[in-house]
Amino acid sequence: MKLKSIFFNSITSKPCERQCTLKRFFRQLLNFALVITSTLLISLPLNASIWVDTEDPYLKTSIRVLANAGIIKSPINTYPLMYKSIIADIKLARGTKLAANLYFALQYVEHALRHNKLKYTAGMKLKAASDTNSFQSFGERHLAKKELNLFTEYISERWAFKSSVHFTKEAANNKSLSFEGSYLATYLGNWVISLDQVPQWWGPGQDSALILSNNAVAFPAIRFTRHNSTPIDLPVLNWLGPVSMTTFFGQQEHSNELQNIRIWGVRVNFKPFDSLEIGLSRTAQWGGRGRPTDFSTFINLLKGEDNTNIKGMDTEPGNQLGGADFHWSDTILGQSIGIYGEIVGEDEAGGLPSHTMYQLGIETSFSSESTLNHLFLEYVNTMAICGENASIGNCGYEHHVFQEGYRRYGRSMGSTYDSDTTGVILGFSQSRYGGISWYGKFKYLNINKDNSNSRVIHPISEFAQKRLQLDAGYRTPLLGGLLKVQASLYRSKLTENNSADSGSSIKTSWEYRF
Repeated sequence: MKLKSIFFNSITSKPCERQCTLKRFFRQLLNFALVITSTLLISLPLNASIWVDTEDPYLKTSIRVLANAGIIKSPINTYPLMYKSIIADIKLARGTKLAANLYFALQYVEHALRHNKLKYTAGMKLKAASDTNSFQSFGERHLAKKELNLFTEYISERWAFKSSVHFTKEAANNKSLSFEGSYLATYLGNWVISLDQVPQWWGPGQDSALILSNNAVAFPAIRFTRHNSTPIDLPVLNWLGPVSMTTFFGQQEHSNELQNIRIWGVRVNFKPFDSLEIGLSRTAQWGGRGRPTDFSTFINLLKGEDNTNIKGMDTEPGNQLGGADFHWSDTILGQSIGIYGEIVGEDEAGGLPSHTMYQLGIETSFSSESTLNHLFLEYVNTMAICGENASIGNCGYEHHVFQEGYRRYGRSMGSTYDSDTTGVILGFSQSRYGGISWYGKFKYLNINKDNSNSRVIHPISEFAQKRLQLDAGYRTPLLGGLLKVQASLYRSKLTENNSADSGSSIKTSWEYRF
């Protein structure tokens, strides 16, 4: 069977009224130009990308399996993940004798790298969903009931771009036109500088990430990312091993009640040993209409002067999250095991994160030359306690200045389950030759656990809710493209009145590359 079947066969306004302002007219003209450009370029063939995005959980699993085996030595817990960071490690593995359980993962990643060398890609994706309020995790996302996505991507030796245009109906952000997934990037030494609007995933979590995940609509940002995670050749830092780093300055546009909120983030992750990866993350919201955004305000934010309230609420710099995560792997009784965890502080005290949220997980894989199986168990707790009563939360992802909190269009930019929630998730996935893959997840969730809305109404459930949920997904080549189907079934019980509820949703997409 041809190797090609592993990956691409598996990945395969109204008119302005007279009273419109000049600014609005030019914005529509720019949107129209971007649409026309993408439509014209959609006939370009082939495939390309400078990074691994958050769309393919099966590729993520293959990368993780190779990292657990010590073949990939660079950090891998920050997405978008630069391809260059893993190319050298994969090259070293070629020609060596591998255990049979690593063969499929290596071939999957190698094929992704082979496509990465091509200069152009273009295509379209059709998507439909019965419910846009469902939980979003790593992989295919559905933030609109109906969607047509036209995209084209180009890479040269010095720069790269992707134009991704989404025509949507009943979208989470109430927009009929958006450009999520688009970017323009250039290379400067060992750094990639990009202007983009791409989903991110920070941390080792399989089902969710606490500080940045792809749960919400991505925000536009300028980003600086280390291209190759080679060790830093300095006496104090070389003991860290391979190091990756990314930082961005973004804007939440008009998604919040307090408009034009700035958002900044930085993440460093490193591997002092092949078996251990450590990540350090920090994000901050600041500015907003009528609030200071000068350099001194940003310096105060860096110094952590957010919760002292010395200068008053009007001049308080921002709302920050900070945290650390780890992933450790080893072979026990002949079986590869990975243990990971993440802790994030909603506020700070004494220069350290406080009012913490955390998650823990364990994973393993068992595979052959033609199949890759992955199993994980994950526990998440976003019940940050910020008051004297240990049973009341209402502070995770919340802030007294930024009234909508750490969210975009009502969805948390961190955990998919938002605040005041505990959950246990058991997941299994399988990929095999021929391009067919599938997954299943069983979830037990305690949402809005404290049953308190004294500060805000919980975005997922107004009252405490215990939920059992089963998610499943299937992916297969179809008509020269790639078909994905996802379904969810749940049954919940409200503790407020002991009433029960049940429901279901189905989501599907079909992608075709020209």
